[in-house]
Amino acid sequence: MPVSQPIAHAPRRRLLVGAAAAVALVLALTSCSGSSHGSAAGPAGSAGPGGSTSSGPQVPTLVIARSVPFDTPARFSVEHATLVSATVKGHLHGTPLPGNVLPDGKTWVSDAPPAPSASYDIAAQVRALDGSQHTLTGRLVVATLAAKDRLGYSVTPFDGWTVGVNAPIVIRFDKAVQDRAAVEQRLSVATTNPLIGSWHWVNSAEVHFRPQTAWPAHSQVHVDIELASARTGPSQWGATNTSMTFAVGDAHVTKVDGQTHTLSVLDNGRTWAVWPTSLGRPQFATRTGFYTVLAKEPTRRMTSCSAGITCSRTNPNFYDLTVNWDVRLTYSGTFIHSAPWSVASQGVDNVSHGCINLSPAHAQAYYAFAQYGDLVSVTGTSRGPQDLVASGDPGMADWNVSFAQYAAGSALGGAITTQPMPTG
Repeated sequence: MPVSQPIAHAPRRRLLVGAAAAVALVLALTSCSGSSHGSAAGPAGSAGPGGSTSSGPQVPTLVIARSVPFDTPARFSVEHATLVSATVKGHLHGTPLPGNVLPDGKTWVSDAPPAPSASYDIAAQVRALDGSQHTLTGRLVVATLAAKDRLGYSVTPFDGWTVGVNAPIVIRFDKAVQDRAAVEQRLSVATTNPLIGSWHWVNSAEVHFRPQTAWPAHSQVHVDIELASARTGPSQWGATNTSMTFAVGDAHVTKVDGQTHTLSVLDNGRTWAVWPTSLGRPQFATRTGFYTVLAKEPTRRMTSCSAGITCSRTNPNFYDLTVNWDVRLTYSGTFIHSAPWSVASQGVDNVSHGCINLSPAHAQAYYAFAQYGDLVSVTGTSRGPQDLVASGDPGMADWNVSFAQYAAGSALGGAITTQPMPTG
């Protein structure tokens, strides 16, 4: 027998009790057709003009909290019906929020907490008290996460990049992470063929991943960061998920010798170039150690003042130059670049303020060759990498310690084996 509509008199207010005593939004089914969608709100019976209650049908309704928490599974329930099944999808992008109907036949609960500030459309299949089938629709609106409690981040490499075989995966957070282990549990790496690697916390707001030796050339790496709604500390939650894939290109290794003043470039194990170079003079010695290429700029202004050397124009170490073909090796300011002023010293002596000098033609060729994550090895100088390793400089943070030391920097206690690449 069809369910008739409630009498359209002035409704009497009814208390709906939900989690945390939230004010509830009640969505009622008003059509008797099995394919109809409920939209009207109100109780099954409503008060008449004289204050008496009219007896009316018990209309199936959805009961939804006006604001759904983001740190616990989402839920809604039905009244005056049995909840058969429900589909819950993101309002903007249609992302499913998986969940199940509880054994009481009245309540649906998501498998995991919803995303902060999101909204989800509900399509619930219900069976009314008279046995008729209906579809009820409604919307879950998730509470907004305060900016001070939201953990944002950026990731390098970017999705779709091709990188060198020593490129680390770098995740930089916008604030200190309160629970590093909780974050690390939500990070996963997949590769063309499984390999051993490790996460390593450079500081409280930055975590890196590197393989034990190097990525295999011409392979693929996939990264999943699943931090949406993840509790990352007593008063901190992750805000978003990210999935990205990058390709590993040719194996480039650059070897720089401060004693012979030569720069040798290997491409997939074969010598690609050998050029004369000049490194840092004794008081500004280039650091011995392993660098990774971080970025490239065709032109850059370099000054002794910005380098922290001197701002006084009368100081013999003062410089203010426009420099071409700049390949950055550290955040602190180490580059391989064109230096026409030192060509006579290249291959003979170390005369720079710490950068690795090449002739304009050689620098331009190297600039075109280099890619993010290429390895640069410097030997034969009087200065080690310890200060930049300790400060977490991305150019030297990943390959100047043993893998055992690197893995000890994981919040979960050690190395992992990467997963198989996802299909589809």
